Amino acid sequence: MAPPSIFLFISTGRCGTQWLASSLASVYADRAVATHEPLGPLYRPRSFFRAYENTRAIARVDAITEHLDRIEGLHGQRLYIETGWPLFGAIPLFVERFGSRVGFVHLTRHPIPTAISHMVHQCYGGSPRDDHYTNLAALDPSCPRVFQPGYRRRWPTMSPFEKCLFWWTEVHLYADEIHRRWPDLVFHRLKSEQMLGGEAQVLQGLVNFLGLPLREELVARTEVRVDRWNHQTQLQFDWRQIFAHDRTLQVSADLGYDLAGVDEGALKDRYQGAPHEGAPTAYG
Repeated sequence: MAPPSIFLFISTGRCGTQWLASSLASVYADRAVATHEPLGPLYRPRSFFRAYENTRAIARVDAITEHLDRIEGLHGQRLYIETGWPLFGAIPLFVERFGSRVGFVHLTRHPIPTAISHMVHQCYGGSPRDDHYTNLAALDPSCPRVFQPGYRRRWPTMSPFEKCLFWWTEVHLYADEIHRRWPDLVFHRLKSEQMLGGEAQVLQGLVNFLGLPLREELVARTEVRVDRWNHQTQLQFDWRQIFAHDRTLQVSADLGYDLAGVDEGALKDRYQGAPHEGAPTAYG
C-alpha cells in the first residue's frame, strides 16, 4: 500500500494550526502544499458533524467538491497538508473519496487555555468574525449527532467558557472515534505545547509521520509566532467551572492533561492583561 499523501489535522482551533500551515508551507514548499482553513466555515461542520452515512449531502456543497477536486490534482506531485478546525465537517467525504491516501494528525492543547482563547474571540458571544462561523461552524448541543446532546436544556445558562469546553470535548471525542472507525488509516497524536516548545523529538515524530525530513528551519520557526486572531478580553472567567463537566475531565485525562498545575495568574495576565499591539503568540 502506498503511503498517504493527504494529511488532515483534526483540532479545536487555537492550538497552533496557523503556525503549522505557515511553517510547513515555507520549509517544505518543494515537497508539500500546506494550507490553513482554505474553506473555513464552508465545510459546514454544524450540519455535517459525524455525518458518516451522509456523504452525498456533503458532496452537494460545491465549494467542498471543488476543493477536493483541486487536491486530487496534486496527486503524484506533492503532499497535501490541511490545518484549521472546520475541516472536520468533511472528513467522511475525504475518506470515501481518497481512502488510504488520507492520514490524520490529532492536534491537542490543554482544555483550559483553549476554551479561554475561544471565549476571548467571542465564540458563543457575538463574534466580530464573519457570521458564517456562528451559523455554519461552531458546534452546540442542537447540532445533529453531537456526543453531548444533554447540554441542550442547560445551554442558555452556561458561561461562554463552559460552552467552549463543550466544543473542545466534542472535537476530541470525534478524533478518537475517527481513529476507531478507520483503524487502517494512519493516525498520529500531537500536543501543541510540545510542538511549539521546539522539542526536536516531537517535531521529528511529526515530520516522519508526514514522510518529510526534519529540517533545522522548522525547529527555528518555533520561535516565530503566527496568529491573525490574537486578542484579550475584559470578560471574567472561572476556569474551575471545568470540574462541573465530567466528560471534559475524562477526555482531558485521556489526553494526558493535568488540571492540578493550572497557573491562574498566568491565564489572567495573558487573556485579561492590559491591551497591547502585536503581542506575539503561536495560538492565542
